[in-house]
Parts: sequence; C-alpha cells; structure tokens
Amino acid sequence: LVLQRPLTLPSGKLMREYAYNHEKGKLPPTLAKIEFLGEVDQEALDAILENSSLVEFDFGESILREGDSTSEFYILLKGEVQIAKDGKPVALVNRQGELLGEQAALHGGTRSASLTAASHCFLLRVDPEFLDSLSDGQRTAYELVLYRFLSELLARRLAETSARVAELEAKLGDQPGTGR
Repeated sequence: LVLQRPLTLPSGKLMREYAYNHEKGKLPPTLAKIEFLGEVDQEALDAILENSSLVEFDFGESILREGDSTSEFYILLKGEVQIAKDGKPVALVNRQGELLGEQAALHGGTRSASLTAASHCFLLRVDPEFLDSLSDGQRTAYELVLYRFLSELLARRLAETSARVAELEAKLGDQPGTGR
C-alpha cells in the first residue's frame, strides 16, 4: 500500500488514506469475506475498487460528522466505529463488511449521524462517482445488489433497535413510580 494522501481532519489529527491497488478481475481475500462485494458483477467491482481507498483511523478520530454534505461511504474492514446522533452514542459497529455512511451516499443529503473510531480501525472508502463509469446494465445490476443488501442491513438494524427498545421498556416497567 502506498500512502495516497494524509488528510487533516477537523480535530487536527491526520487520517491516513492509502491508494487501494488491486488486480482487475480478482477480489482480494480480505474483501472476499464481505457479502456485499462478493455479489457485485466483476466489472462493477473493479470500478468500485478503482474508486476506493483504504483509510486508517485511531481511537477517537472522527470519520464523518453529522450535518456534513459528503457522498462517500465506507465498508468496515477491521475495528469498531461508534455512531452518534445529536452528540449521543446510539450504536457501536464492529461487524466486518458493515456499510457506514450509506444513507447520505444514496439520497445525497447531509449526514444524519456522526461516525467516530471506537478503536484503531481500517475502512474501505468508496467514492460513488464510480457509478458514472458503468454501463446502464452494470449500474442497474450494481444497484439491485446494493439495495437488496441495504434492505437486509436495515432490517437487521431495525430488529436490533426493536430488541433494545423492548429491553429498555422492560427496565422502565420495573422502576418504582413509573406508573407501569
């Protein structure tokens, strides 16, 4: 890996970004474990990887800030990332292959949450501009895989959130003076 460019983050720390060089037509073993990438057409996959970089963050470094208008998304390769809304932690992500920042990348709006490295972590930073290099058929095939994967991801996140809400409601019901 070759350090592509050190970027100064708003915190004053440096994010290390490395060019991601890959052999066309082959999915590297580390990325082959990621369900989403394993299902993408090879030409689209090559385009994704050509427009991607490996980024490294240390504990506490900001990855994305709520309210920012950026379009890249990330795939967690190693480590833990904390998601915060309005400055309050809402989730800790440590599942390899998890997509992060995908909502703003899809709908083009501002970031709905902040992402912070909760450990030393590595992510694949994907610039969605690669879509411009795909044929209409490749783009459609990629989007079908992406939307199917996202629907499964969102369903899993909703189930986890529902379980957490039920757990909290049960704890509240056990509290004296809650009227439950």
